[in-house]
Amino acid sequence: MSIFDFHMHSKYSSDGELTCNQLAALANKKGLKYIALCDHDTIEGVEEIRSEAKKYGISVISGIECSTLFDGEFDCHLLGYGIDLNSSYFQNLYQKNKQLMDDAFYTRVERFKDIYGVEVDIDKVLERANGKNPWFALCDMIFEDPKNADIADFQPYLKGGERSDPAPVNFFWDKCQKGSPLFVKVEFPTFEESVKEIHKAHGIAVLAHPSKQFFEQEELIKKAIAFGIDGIEVYSNYHDEKQIAYYHEIAKKYNLLITCGSDFHGQVKPSIEMGDYGVLLEPQEEILDTFLKRLGGIYEDKK
Repeated sequence: MSIFDFHMHSKYSSDGELTCNQLAALANKKGLKYIALCDHDTIEGVEEIRSEAKKYGISVISGIECSTLFDGEFDCHLLGYGIDLNSSYFQNLYQKNKQLMDDAFYTRVERFKDIYGVEVDIDKVLERANGKNPWFALCDMIFEDPKNADIADFQPYLKGGERSDPAPVNFFWDKCQKGSPLFVKVEFPTFEESVKEIHKAHGIAVLAHPSKQFFEQEELIKKAIAFGIDGIEVYSNYHDEKQIAYYHEIAKKYNLLITCGSDFHGQVKPSIEMGDYGVLLEPQEEILDTFLKRLGGIYEDKK
């Protein structure tokens, strides 16, 4: 049984479901003793979940998942741990990135229509999204529409398909990356700038769920190291055993911190459970101790 999970999302993420109170209660039910809230581009929920988790004796590490542009080429997520919550950069990051994401969404909708000939009612998509990330509502509505049932590219993502859980996330990773007609370059803060801001806020920077983007691409990882990352999220629900082994080897080779995270969101990623992030290649106590030491000791004293 896991005793920690260093990557989860609350309602303060555009695609998160649970309140901080519900997250803390679930973490307690799962038997977790250490958690990190890593909402997308915001630190708004950290103090709230600390207050809630304290009731259960759970320690909370401040965290954030930053949307970045890697080397001017593609979107890449970067985790920041132990950052100073008084950092003006991270207090203002969400609003800075929200408009960029909204613009990218509308561009991607038009490409969906042009490439696949699908019908999209934007108003209905936004109504179904109800203020959350509309990408999930868009994909669900497209894949549920019987008119689109015979489109070859959609088959693995339709109900019961091998990539249908969760279909919006898998479709994005599979079909919307650089080199695909659906790829939309978003001018997020650069990966290098984001690493620097995390360090400026006294935190550590970790490459989030590198998955397929960096798999067997050591030169890309070396670039990330040159940009200043401190670690890699080796253990993730997005990694198969081969990928876990590869990122574990890379982390050891370059003396990078190894972290573990479920990337729990709630119902938008129904198969992902808090505290679950694959089979560990080393004792979890060793991973936890190394992580806390890299943060600088007993982080509770820094609240």
